[in-house]
Amino acid sequence: MMASLLRVVAARASFPSQFHSTRLLSLVKRAERGFSSGRANHNVVTSDFPDIELTATNLTSHVLKDAAEWPDHVATECAVTGRRYTYSQLVDRVARWAGMLTQLGISKGDVVAIIMLNCPEYPIAMLGGVSIGATVTVVNTAYTPEETLRQLQDSRAKLVIGDITLEKKIETSLVLYKMPTILVMNGPSSISGALNLREILEDTSLPFKDCAEVTGEEVALMPYSSGTTGNPKGVSLSHRALAANVNMIVHPSVFVPRETTESYQESFLCYLPFFHIYGILVKILVGLRRGIKLVCVPKFNPDIFVKDVKQHKVRLLHTVPSVLNFLNHSPWSTPEALASVDAVLCGAAPVLATSATVFREKIKKHIFFQEGYGLTEVLITNLTPLEREKIGWCGLVLPGVSAKIIDTLTGQILSHNQSGEICIKSPTMMSGYFHNKEATAATIDSEGWLHTGDIGCYDEQGYFTILDRTKEMIKVKALQVVPSELENVILKHPNVVEVGVVGVPDDRLGEAPRAYVVVSAPTSEAEIKEFVERKVAPYKKLVGGVVFVKEIPKNATGKLLRRELKKIALK
Repeated sequence: MMASLLRVVAARASFPSQFHSTRLLSLVKRAERGFSSGRANHNVVTSDFPDIELTATNLTSHVLKDAAEWPDHVATECAVTGRRYTYSQLVDRVARWAGMLTQLGISKGDVVAIIMLNCPEYPIAMLGGVSIGATVTVVNTAYTPEETLRQLQDSRAKLVIGDITLEKKIETSLVLYKMPTILVMNGPSSISGALNLREILEDTSLPFKDCAEVTGEEVALMPYSSGTTGNPKGVSLSHRALAANVNMIVHPSVFVPRETTESYQESFLCYLPFFHIYGILVKILVGLRRGIKLVCVPKFNPDIFVKDVKQHKVRLLHTVPSVLNFLNHSPWSTPEALASVDAVLCGAAPVLATSATVFREKIKKHIFFQEGYGLTEVLITNLTPLEREKIGWCGLVLPGVSAKIIDTLTGQILSHNQSGEICIKSPTMMSGYFHNKEATAATIDSEGWLHTGDIGCYDEQGYFTILDRTKEMIKVKALQVVPSELENVILKHPNVVEVGVVGVPDDRLGEAPRAYVVVSAPTSEAEIKEFVERKVAPYKKLVGGVVFVKEIPKNATGKLLRRELKKIALK
């Protein structure tokens, strides 16, 4: 479910001057009152804020509604080539791409797949598809051709937008994909019949297409998530749900970036992938909604990362724990090089408080931690209000969100300071897993509560914290690995009789997959690793190693006891 523990580090002394205005000070004070307790009614925690306004507006219209206020500011820019689009150009290209999609026969309800690295055209391709009422599904660029094929087949994609650097992988997937598909590549391609997205966006003869009218319940975006078990499933996110979460995140009591004006604009350094819900929501949708420049980095490069931060004067720096660790140890991350930074958002996985402290001391600024919680199926539900830090706790529920803690065995609703599974109700919830009623019913109960699979608790003030996960997925950086998927791959090796896969701690990755294997003939660890590596994406490799055992722990019915295996792994 891609559950995320988000931590933001913000320089308290560097908050924008407008926070000192009477109007915004009153907003913050009202926010503090609203978030002051996160009071629980019969142990159901809600926000004291009024529920946010739910809109039936097309998501693209909502995100770009204020773009005319900063037409000449850069909207998206490639960190490598400098290729860029201003906000007026972005609005123009979104409408032009929408017009082209219509000419190609794509209409409401059709699925458009994006398989691209972070680039300036990514938001245009996404918002153009959403604008005509199509559903956009985003594909993990690390997927093998077989994994890519699975998502294309499951989503019933009618059009694929690909990155030329992934040309061979995409071509292999489409050869196996038996459904008629239109292929558009982000540049000149050697694949026969492929259209060129960049040429399309510059074709002034193409008619514009206005945003389609929607009820708000139509599916706008469909990222894939493994949920609590099984293969990745399409998470159906509506226009209404996504727009609601954007409104929650940009609320003045919790939003760190300063307001975009004629003379001021902040930059987001976008190296975390756009196919991840964090990249989609916090970078693209929220960033463009507030007039921020998205500096698109195709791949994290430690040699130039700090240079990019300095060059683009990044104030709010989004990281993951491994990148924060890199900054703490890199000789290039000096106070001078990071002078523009006064906020650091560390998402996708927990970060140690000691790591944040080291970073704060290194950049020589007094910083404020803001933390949050969210997952693909329900988006972001918790954030800490500005200047009200509670380190180690992931904030209070946002407007419109209800949360409760239940006993994992009895289902009984628990009170504060009691740990159990976190369940959520929110206007930002998914409408379900695409064409998978069984998995949807296993996640959203008959009363409308979404069961997150995360173990946590809340205190007397309503601050939540995450303690553990009930789900079995292994979290490699921001990406999920389903143990059963790897087990099915390993079992295809002719010498493997039984296998169990668990995650083990890894300083660089957060967690790494490790396989415990029972074999019928002498087999080396290298042989198993190589066998798996050929069949899965790089982040699913058995970095945690292969351990040969005599038996795998199972219960009386023969079911793998993964928790027992985990205990063995952590000894």
